[in-house]
Amino acid sequence: MKKLKNITLSMSIAVMVHYMAEMFFKKAICSDDDLHGRDAMRMVFFTYGELAITLFFAVSTYLSIVHSTEDLSVRLYGVLCLIIQLLVFAFLSFRSYHRSHFRDMYQRSRGMEISENSNRKIAAVIKHHLIMPNVFVVISALYTISSDRVHIGDPFTFPFMDVLPIETTSVAVYVCKYVVYALPVYLTQIEVCFLHVTYMYSTSIMKSHFQILEKQVEEAMVNKDEHKLKIAIKHHQELLKFFKEMKTVYEKPIFLIIVSCGLYIGLTSSLIIQVIQGFIHQILLGICIVSSLECALTIIIYCVYAINLYDLHDRILNALFQHQLLYSQNKSFKQLILIMMTRATIPLEFKAGSIFTVNMNLLVRILKFAYTVFNVLITSINPTYKNCSMKIKYIIVSMQVITKKIYF
Repeated sequence: MKKLKNITLSMSIAVMVHYMAEMFFKKAICSDDDLHGRDAMRMVFFTYGELAITLFFAVSTYLSIVHSTEDLSVRLYGVLCLIIQLLVFAFLSFRSYHRSHFRDMYQRSRGMEISENSNRKIAAVIKHHLIMPNVFVVISALYTISSDRVHIGDPFTFPFMDVLPIETTSVAVYVCKYVVYALPVYLTQIEVCFLHVTYMYSTSIMKSHFQILEKQVEEAMVNKDEHKLKIAIKHHQELLKFFKEMKTVYEKPIFLIIVSCGLYIGLTSSLIIQVIQGFIHQILLGICIVSSLECALTIIIYCVYAINLYDLHDRILNALFQHQLLYSQNKSFKQLILIMMTRATIPLEFKAGSIFTVNMNLLVRILKFAYTVFNVLITSINPTYKNCSMKIKYIIVSMQVITKKIYF
Protein backbone atom coordinates (compact mmCIF):
# COMPACT_ATOMS: atom_id res chain seq x y z
CA MET A 1 0.00 0.00 0.00
CA LYS A 2 2.81 2.38 0.94
CA LYS A 3 4.66 1.50 -2.26
CA LEU A 4 1.52 2.23 -4.28
CA LYS A 5 1.17 5.63 -2.60
CA ASN A 6 4.81 6.45 -3.41
CA ILE A 7 4.30 5.47 -7.06
CA THR A 8 1.13 7.58 -7.26
CA LEU A 9 2.92 10.54 -5.67
CA SER A 10 5.86 10.21 -8.06
CA MET A 11 3.52 10.09 -11.05
CA SER A 12 1.58 13.15 -9.88
CA ILE A 13 4.83 15.08 -9.32
CA ALA A 14 6.06 14.08 -12.79
CA VAL A 15 2.78 15.18 -14.39
CA MET A 16 2.86 18.53 -12.53
CA VAL A 17 6.49 19.21 -13.49
CA HIS A 18 5.87 18.28 -17.12
CA TYR A 19 2.77 20.48 -17.24
CA MET A 20 4.57 23.47 -15.69
CA ALA A 21 7.61 23.10 -17.95
CA GLU A 22 5.40 22.80 -21.04
CA MET A 23 3.36 25.83 -19.97
CA PHE A 24 6.52 27.91 -19.47
CA PHE A 25 7.95 26.87 -22.83
CA LYS A 26 4.66 27.72 -24.55
CA LYS A 27 4.70 31.05 -22.73
CA ALA A 28 8.10 31.73 -24.28
CA ILE A 29 7.09 30.57 -27.77
CA CYS A 30 3.69 32.32 -28.17
CA SER A 31 3.34 30.82 -31.65
CA ASP A 32 0.27 29.57 -33.52
CA ASP A 33 2.38 26.70 -34.88
CA ASP A 34 2.81 25.25 -31.38
CA LEU A 35 -0.37 26.52 -29.68
CA HIS A 36 -4.03 26.74 -30.52
CA GLY A 37 -5.17 30.19 -31.69
CA ARG A 38 -6.79 31.24 -28.41
CA ASP A 39 -3.94 29.92 -26.28
CA ALA A 40 -1.41 31.81 -28.38
CA MET A 41 -3.40 35.03 -28.06
CA ARG A 42 -3.67 34.58 -24.28
CA MET A 43 0.07 34.06 -23.98
CA VAL A 44 0.74 37.13 -26.12
CA PHE A 45 -1.64 39.31 -24.10
CA PHE A 46 -0.18 38.03 -20.83
CA THR A 47 3.41 38.66 -21.97
CA TYR A 48 2.72 42.18 -23.22
CA GLY A 49 0.61 42.95 -20.14
CA GLU A 50 3.46 41.78 -17.93
CA LEU A 51 5.89 43.89 -19.94
CA ALA A 52 3.68 46.99 -19.64
CA ILE A 53 3.18 46.56 -15.86
CA THR A 54 6.90 46.04 -15.31
CA LEU A 55 7.82 49.09 -17.38
CA PHE A 56 5.21 51.22 -15.60
CA PHE A 57 6.49 50.30 -12.15
CA ALA A 58 10.14 50.75 -13.21
CA VAL A 59 9.49 54.28 -14.53
CA SER A 60 7.27 55.21 -11.55
CA THR A 61 9.85 53.93 -9.07
CA TYR A 62 12.65 55.87 -10.78
CA LEU A 63 10.63 59.09 -10.66
CA SER A 64 9.73 58.49 -7.01
CA ILE A 65 13.40 58.01 -6.09
CA VAL A 66 14.53 61.10 -8.00
CA HIS A 67 11.90 63.36 -6.40
CA SER A 68 11.89 61.63 -3.01
CA THR A 69 12.03 63.57 0.25
CA GLU A 70 11.94 60.40 2.39
CA ASP A 71 14.73 59.04 4.57
CA LEU A 72 17.56 56.69 3.49
CA SER A 73 15.60 53.50 4.21
CA VAL A 74 12.73 54.39 1.87
CA ARG A 75 15.06 55.54 -0.93
CA LEU A 76 17.16 52.39 -0.61
CA TYR A 77 13.99 50.29 -0.71
CA GLY A 78 13.02 52.13 -3.90
CA VAL A 79 16.40 51.36 -5.46
CA LEU A 80 15.96 47.65 -4.68
CA CYS A 81 12.47 47.68 -6.23
CA LEU A 82 13.82 49.47 -9.32
CA ILE A 83 16.65 46.96 -9.78
CA ILE A 84 14.21 44.05 -9.53
CA GLN A 85 11.85 45.59 -12.11
CA LEU A 86 14.75 46.26 -14.48
CA LEU A 87 15.85 42.62 -14.14
CA VAL A 88 12.34 41.40 -14.92
CA PHE A 89 12.19 43.72 -17.94
CA ALA A 90 15.54 42.32 -19.13
CA PHE A 91 14.31 38.72 -18.71
CA LEU A 92 11.19 39.48 -20.74
CA SER A 93 13.29 41.10 -23.47
CA PHE A 94 15.72 38.17 -23.65
CA ARG A 95 12.85 35.70 -23.79
CA SER A 96 11.17 37.54 -26.66
CA TYR A 97 14.46 37.84 -28.55
CA HIS A 98 15.31 34.12 -28.19
CA ARG A 99 11.82 32.86 -29.01
CA SER A 100 13.07 30.65 -31.87
CA HIS A 101 15.67 29.02 -29.60
CA PHE A 102 13.01 28.28 -27.01
CA ARG A 103 10.92 26.70 -29.76
CA ASP A 104 13.80 24.42 -30.77
CA MET A 105 14.48 23.47 -27.14
CA TYR A 106 10.81 22.71 -26.61
CA GLN A 107 10.70 20.48 -29.71
CA ARG A 108 13.83 18.60 -28.60
CA SER A 109 12.46 18.03 -25.10
CA ARG A 110 9.11 16.59 -26.24
CA GLY A 111 8.70 12.85 -25.72
CA MET A 112 11.66 12.69 -23.32
CA GLU A 113 11.27 11.85 -19.64
CA ILE A 114 13.47 13.02 -16.78
CA SER A 115 14.45 11.20 -13.61
CA GLU A 116 12.25 11.05 -10.53
CA ASN A 117 14.90 12.91 -8.53
CA SER A 118 14.87 15.78 -11.04
CA ASN A 119 11.08 15.86 -10.93
CA ARG A 120 11.13 16.22 -7.15
CA LYS A 121 13.70 19.02 -7.23
CA ILE A 122 11.80 20.97 -9.88
CA ALA A 123 8.57 20.48 -7.94
CA ALA A 124 10.27 21.81 -4.80
CA VAL A 125 11.42 24.92 -6.71
CA ILE A 126 7.89 25.48 -8.04
CA LYS A 127 6.45 25.20 -4.51
CA HIS A 128 9.12 27.60 -3.28
CA HIS A 129 8.08 30.20 -5.85
CA LEU A 130 4.43 29.71 -4.96
CA ILE A 131 5.19 30.41 -1.30
CA MET A 132 7.75 33.24 -1.55
CA PRO A 133 5.54 35.95 -3.12
CA ASN A 134 2.95 35.32 -0.42
CA VAL A 135 5.66 35.71 2.23
CA PHE A 136 6.81 39.06 0.78
CA VAL A 137 3.21 40.27 0.42
CA VAL A 138 2.25 39.23 3.96
CA ILE A 139 5.30 40.82 5.62
CA SER A 140 4.10 44.38 5.03
CA ALA A 141 0.53 43.54 6.09
CA LEU A 142 1.74 41.98 9.35
CA TYR A 143 4.01 44.97 9.93
CA THR A 144 1.06 47.33 9.49
CA ILE A 145 -1.22 45.33 11.79
CA SER A 146 1.23 44.42 14.53
CA SER A 147 2.94 47.79 15.13
CA ASP A 148 0.95 50.43 17.01
CA ARG A 149 3.29 53.19 15.79
CA VAL A 150 2.56 52.46 12.13
CA HIS A 151 -0.33 54.09 10.30
CA ILE A 152 -1.93 53.14 7.00
CA GLY A 153 0.15 54.53 4.14
CA ASP A 154 3.44 54.72 6.07
CA PRO A 155 6.62 53.39 4.39
CA PHE A 156 6.91 49.57 4.31
CA THR A 157 3.13 49.11 4.70
CA PHE A 158 2.98 48.01 1.05
CA PRO A 159 4.73 45.06 -0.66
CA PHE A 160 6.25 47.57 -3.10
CA MET A 161 7.44 51.16 -2.89
CA ASP A 162 4.48 53.60 -2.81
CA VAL A 163 4.76 55.14 -6.28
CA LEU A 164 1.14 56.12 -6.95
CA PRO A 165 0.36 59.77 -6.07
CA ILE A 166 -2.83 58.81 -4.23
CA GLU A 167 -3.21 59.63 -0.55
CA THR A 168 -3.98 56.58 1.55
CA THR A 169 -6.51 57.87 4.06
CA SER A 170 -8.99 54.99 4.20
CA VAL A 171 -8.86 51.22 4.47
CA ALA A 172 -10.52 50.80 1.05
CA VAL A 173 -7.84 52.89 -0.70
CA TYR A 174 -5.13 51.03 1.23
CA VAL A 175 -6.51 47.64 0.15
CA CYS A 176 -6.73 48.75 -3.52
CA LYS A 177 -3.15 50.05 -3.51
CA TYR A 178 -2.02 46.92 -1.69
CA VAL A 179 -3.47 44.70 -4.42
CA VAL A 180 -1.86 46.85 -7.13
CA TYR A 181 1.55 46.74 -5.41
CA ALA A 182 1.28 42.97 -4.97
CA LEU A 183 1.25 42.56 -8.78
CA PRO A 184 4.98 43.22 -9.40
CA VAL A 185 5.88 40.86 -6.55
CA TYR A 186 3.97 37.97 -8.13
CA LEU A 187 5.14 38.81 -11.66
CA THR A 188 8.77 38.85 -10.49
CA GLN A 189 8.40 35.41 -8.91
CA ILE A 190 6.73 34.10 -12.08
CA GLU A 191 9.66 35.27 -14.21
CA VAL A 192 12.30 33.89 -11.84
CA CYS A 193 10.35 30.62 -11.60
CA PHE A 194 10.18 30.52 -15.41
CA LEU A 195 13.96 30.87 -15.66
CA HIS A 196 14.65 28.27 -12.94
CA VAL A 197 12.17 25.66 -14.14
CA THR A 198 13.06 25.84 -17.84
CA TYR A 199 16.79 25.72 -16.99
CA MET A 200 16.39 22.76 -14.61
CA TYR A 201 14.05 20.94 -16.98
CA SER A 202 16.31 21.47 -20.04
CA THR A 203 19.37 20.41 -18.09
CA SER A 204 17.54 17.30 -16.82
CA ILE A 205 16.56 16.45 -20.41
CA MET A 206 20.23 16.78 -21.38
CA LYS A 207 21.22 14.51 -18.47
CA SER A 208 18.71 11.86 -19.60
CA HIS A 209 20.09 12.05 -23.15
CA PHE A 210 23.67 11.70 -21.88
CA GLN A 211 22.71 8.64 -19.84
CA ILE A 212 21.16 7.06 -22.95
CA LEU A 213 24.22 8.06 -24.98
CA GLU A 214 26.54 6.45 -22.44
CA LYS A 215 24.64 3.15 -22.78
CA GLN A 216 24.72 3.41 -26.57
CA VAL A 217 28.49 3.90 -26.56
CA GLU A 218 28.99 1.05 -24.08
CA GLU A 219 26.86 -1.36 -26.15
CA ALA A 220 28.61 -0.35 -29.37
CA MET A 221 32.05 -0.87 -27.82
CA VAL A 222 31.18 -4.23 -26.25
CA ASN A 223 29.53 -5.63 -29.39
CA LYS A 224 31.96 -3.90 -31.80
CA ASP A 225 28.93 -2.56 -33.62
CA GLU A 226 29.87 0.23 -36.04
CA HIS A 227 26.23 1.04 -36.85
CA LYS A 228 25.37 1.67 -33.17
CA LEU A 229 28.50 3.77 -32.75
CA LYS A 230 27.48 5.91 -35.76
CA ILE A 231 24.05 6.39 -34.15
CA ALA A 232 25.79 7.42 -30.91
CA ILE A 233 27.94 9.95 -32.80
CA LYS A 234 24.85 11.51 -34.42
CA HIS A 235 23.07 11.53 -31.05
CA HIS A 236 26.04 13.29 -29.47
CA GLN A 237 26.10 15.85 -32.27
CA GLU A 238 22.41 16.64 -31.65
CA LEU A 239 23.14 17.04 -27.94
CA LEU A 240 25.92 19.51 -28.67
CA LYS A 241 23.43 21.56 -30.74
CA PHE A 242 20.92 21.39 -27.88
CA PHE A 243 23.57 22.58 -25.43
CA LYS A 244 24.56 25.42 -27.76
CA GLU A 245 20.93 26.59 -27.82
CA MET A 246 20.79 26.40 -24.03
CA LYS A 247 23.92 28.53 -23.75
CA THR A 248 22.47 31.11 -26.13
CA VAL A 249 19.23 31.32 -24.16
CA TYR A 250 20.54 31.22 -20.59
CA GLU A 251 23.98 32.87 -20.56
CA LYS A 252 22.81 36.48 -20.29
CA PRO A 253 19.93 35.87 -17.81
CA ILE A 254 22.23 33.76 -15.62
CA PHE A 255 24.83 36.53 -15.73
CA LEU A 256 22.26 39.09 -14.58
CA ILE A 257 20.97 36.73 -11.88
CA ILE A 258 24.45 35.97 -10.52
CA VAL A 259 25.62 39.60 -10.54
CA SER A 260 22.44 40.81 -8.85
CA CYS A 261 22.59 37.95 -6.32
CA GLY A 262 26.19 38.75 -5.47
CA LEU A 263 25.43 42.44 -5.02
CA TYR A 264 22.31 41.59 -3.02
CA ILE A 265 24.24 39.34 -0.62
CA GLY A 266 26.95 42.00 -0.23
CA LEU A 267 24.31 44.68 0.33
CA THR A 268 22.65 42.58 3.03
CA SER A 269 26.00 42.32 4.82
CA SER A 270 26.39 46.10 4.76
CA LEU A 271 22.79 46.65 5.91
CA ILE A 272 23.47 44.62 9.06
CA ILE A 273 25.93 47.33 10.11
CA GLN A 274 23.56 50.11 9.10
CA VAL A 275 20.79 48.60 11.25
CA ILE A 276 23.15 48.31 14.22
CA GLN A 277 23.93 52.01 13.89
CA GLY A 278 20.23 52.86 13.51
CA PHE A 279 20.42 54.30 9.98
CA ILE A 280 18.30 51.64 8.23
CA HIS A 281 14.86 50.31 9.11
CA GLN A 282 14.86 46.74 10.46
CA ILE A 283 12.10 45.51 8.14
CA LEU A 284 14.28 46.40 5.14
CA LEU A 285 17.04 44.22 6.56
CA GLY A 286 14.57 41.37 7.06
CA ILE A 287 13.42 41.58 3.43
CA CYS A 288 17.03 41.63 2.23
CA ILE A 289 18.01 38.63 4.39
CA VAL A 290 15.11 36.55 3.01
CA SER A 291 15.99 37.65 -0.53
CA SER A 292 19.69 36.86 0.01
CA LEU A 293 18.84 33.33 1.13
CA GLU A 294 16.76 32.97 -2.03
CA CYS A 295 19.71 34.32 -4.06
CA ALA A 296 22.08 31.77 -2.53
CA LEU A 297 19.58 29.00 -3.35
CA THR A 298 19.38 30.28 -6.94
CA ILE A 299 23.15 30.17 -7.43
CA ILE A 300 23.31 26.68 -5.90
CA ILE A 301 20.65 25.47 -8.37
CA TYR A 302 22.55 26.77 -11.41
CA CYS A 303 25.93 25.56 -10.21
CA VAL A 304 24.84 22.06 -9.13
CA TYR A 305 22.86 21.34 -12.29
CA ALA A 306 25.65 22.62 -14.52
CA ILE A 307 28.38 20.61 -12.81
CA ASN A 308 26.28 17.41 -12.92
CA LEU A 309 25.92 17.92 -16.66
CA TYR A 310 29.69 18.42 -17.04
CA ASP A 311 30.36 15.18 -15.12
CA LEU A 312 28.01 13.11 -17.29
CA HIS A 313 29.68 14.38 -20.45
CA ASP A 314 33.15 13.64 -19.06
CA ARG A 315 32.09 10.09 -18.20
CA ILE A 316 31.49 9.37 -21.90
CA LEU A 317 34.98 10.57 -22.78
CA ASN A 318 36.53 8.56 -19.93
CA ALA A 319 34.69 5.42 -21.06
CA LEU A 320 36.14 5.82 -24.56
CA PHE A 321 39.70 6.39 -23.30
CA GLN A 322 39.59 3.42 -20.93
CA HIS A 323 38.22 0.92 -23.44
CA GLN A 324 40.68 -1.51 -25.01
CA LEU A 325 39.05 -1.23 -28.44
CA LEU A 326 40.77 2.13 -28.77
CA TYR A 327 43.83 0.11 -29.79
CA SER A 328 41.86 -2.15 -32.15
CA GLN A 329 43.29 -3.19 -35.52
CA ASN A 330 39.92 -2.51 -37.19
CA LYS A 331 40.63 0.83 -38.86
CA SER A 332 37.05 1.86 -39.62
CA PHE A 333 35.90 1.13 -36.06
CA LYS A 334 38.96 2.87 -34.63
CA GLN A 335 38.26 5.91 -36.83
CA LEU A 336 34.70 6.10 -35.48
CA ILE A 337 36.04 5.96 -31.91
CA LEU A 338 38.45 8.80 -32.67
CA ILE A 339 35.62 10.90 -34.16
CA MET A 340 33.54 10.31 -31.03
CA MET A 341 36.51 11.16 -28.80
CA THR A 342 37.25 14.36 -30.75
CA ARG A 343 33.67 15.56 -30.35
CA ALA A 344 33.56 14.48 -26.69
CA THR A 345 36.60 16.65 -25.94
CA ILE A 346 34.56 19.76 -26.79
CA PRO A 347 34.07 21.24 -23.32
CA LEU A 348 30.55 21.79 -22.01
CA GLU A 349 30.61 24.98 -19.98
CA PHE A 350 28.00 27.52 -19.08
CA LYS A 351 29.59 30.95 -19.17
CA ALA A 352 27.55 33.59 -17.39
CA GLY A 353 27.89 36.54 -19.75
CA SER A 354 31.10 34.97 -21.16
CA ILE A 355 32.80 35.95 -17.88
CA PHE A 356 31.97 33.51 -15.05
CA THR A 357 32.05 29.74 -15.43
CA VAL A 358 28.99 28.34 -13.67
CA ASN A 359 30.33 25.86 -11.10
CA MET A 360 30.49 25.49 -7.31
CA ASN A 361 33.57 27.71 -7.03
CA LEU A 362 31.39 30.57 -8.23
CA LEU A 363 29.16 30.24 -5.16
CA VAL A 364 32.17 30.31 -2.86
CA ARG A 365 33.52 33.43 -4.61
CA ILE A 366 30.23 35.24 -4.07
CA LEU A 367 30.23 34.27 -0.40
CA LYS A 368 33.79 35.57 -0.15
CA PHE A 369 32.67 38.84 -1.71
CA ALA A 370 29.92 39.14 0.92
CA TYR A 371 32.44 38.37 3.66
CA THR A 372 34.85 41.04 2.31
CA VAL A 373 32.13 43.70 2.36
CA PHE A 374 31.03 42.64 5.83
CA ASN A 375 34.61 42.51 7.14
CA VAL A 376 35.54 45.98 5.86
CA LEU A 377 32.44 47.57 7.33
CA ILE A 378 32.45 45.82 10.68
CA THR A 379 36.14 46.39 11.40
CA SER A 380 35.87 50.06 10.40
CA ILE A 381 33.10 50.54 12.97
CA ASN A 382 34.61 48.61 15.85
CA PRO A 383 37.90 46.61 15.72
CA THR A 384 36.65 44.38 18.56
CA TYR A 385 34.23 42.75 16.09
CA LYS A 386 37.18 41.16 14.28
CA ASN A 387 36.71 37.79 16.07
CA CYS A 388 33.18 37.51 14.65
CA SER A 389 34.55 38.32 11.21
CA MET A 390 37.21 35.60 11.51
CA LYS A 391 34.56 33.01 12.40
CA ILE A 392 32.60 33.88 9.26
CA LYS A 393 35.80 33.57 7.20
CA TYR A 394 36.46 30.12 8.71
CA ILE A 395 32.96 28.97 7.68
CA ILE A 396 33.45 30.18 4.09
CA VAL A 397 36.89 28.51 3.79
CA SER A 398 35.40 25.26 5.15
CA MET A 399 32.64 25.42 2.53
CA GLN A 400 35.26 25.85 -0.20
CA VAL A 401 37.24 22.80 0.99
CA ILE A 402 34.09 20.65 1.19
CA THR A 403 32.98 21.81 -2.26
CA LYS A 404 36.31 20.87 -3.85
CA LYS A 405 36.29 17.42 -2.19
CA ILE A 406 32.75 16.68 -3.37
CA TYR A 407 32.85 18.05 -6.91
CA PHE A 408 36.50 18.18 -7.91
